[in-house]
Amino acid sequence: MKKNKYLIIGGAGYIGLVLLDLLRQDYEIVVFDNFFFNKVDDLKKKYKNIKFIKGDINTDIKSKHFKNVNTVIHLAGLANDPSSDYNPNNTVLTNHISTIKIAKLAKNNKVKKFIYASSCSVYGDHGKKLINENTIERPLTVYALSKFSSEKEILKFNSKSFNVISLRFATLFGLSKRMRFDLGVNTMTKNVLQGKNIIVNGDGKQYRSFVHVKDVAKSIIFFMNYKKKLRYNVFNIGAKKNNVKIIELAKLFEKIFPKLKINKNLKNFDFRSYEVNFDRLNQLMNNKNFITLKEGITEIYDHYKSKKINFNSKIYYNLRIVKSK
Repeated sequence: MKKNKYLIIGGAGYIGLVLLDLLRQDYEIVVFDNFFFNKVDDLKKKYKNIKFIKGDINTDIKSKHFKNVNTVIHLAGLANDPSSDYNPNNTVLTNHISTIKIAKLAKNNKVKKFIYASSCSVYGDHGKKLINENTIERPLTVYALSKFSSEKEILKFNSKSFNVISLRFATLFGLSKRMRFDLGVNTMTKNVLQGKNIIVNGDGKQYRSFVHVKDVAKSIIFFMNYKKKLRYNVFNIGAKKNNVKIIELAKLFEKIFPKLKINKNLKNFDFRSYEVNFDRLNQLMNNKNFITLKEGITEIYDHYKSKKINFNSKIYYNLRIVKSK
């Protein structure tokens, strides 16, 4: 039986490499990526059954790349606020314009399913209100606006023959072979590994929703394989147990690592606060077994505690890579 063909755009990044490890032999996979964070030849040696194409989504992706593809998973783009703020025009090009172009190419080439990596940051600040997929979006940053605007446009392409699914990820954390230490939980864990204290901006009462990168990858696979007609096109990805106030997160670190101290930076307030509802996702797949913050923190710590690495290397930080290109 012929396998369905899947095109993963941005498949060599933080989420992508976790996804590839879970997919492996069972799928025909093509990865399109600029390979800013790793060497394409190294990945070809490791993933012998996966085809890798090096290119930039802004200039190099063409109609030919979508030939005979069943499903597109679009993970590529500038992936956090600092990277997006560095060059807003490039952010609009990469996250908005190129995403619409990719969705059009997919639909024109009769791709059946288009899975888009969006973000819960599109909701902005809603204070104590519990956010669901029907909540009015209030993006506060260039990054959040670029994700929201592109999502809004590509959802217009949804049809019976072209299923567009937007997955709004909570704030990511966890171990990946393309590791990032510019994500809140990962940064805090890195500080512990370096013997530093944890810094909380403001009073820490702002809410955040978190999700482990492996659970994001599993959610993508779930929607790749889902055969029934979906009632909705937008899903928040995460679990209720990982909705916490930043100060609670810091205290969790303190509990895991008793010698740790928490420092508050009252001059640097983060006014974004959102607590996300994931019931829509849980109706389809069980998110109650998602990896907890404690498990993810311990996993990173145990992995790196005996390794001698340069935590300040630019490969772990999206903004530094963007600046170097």
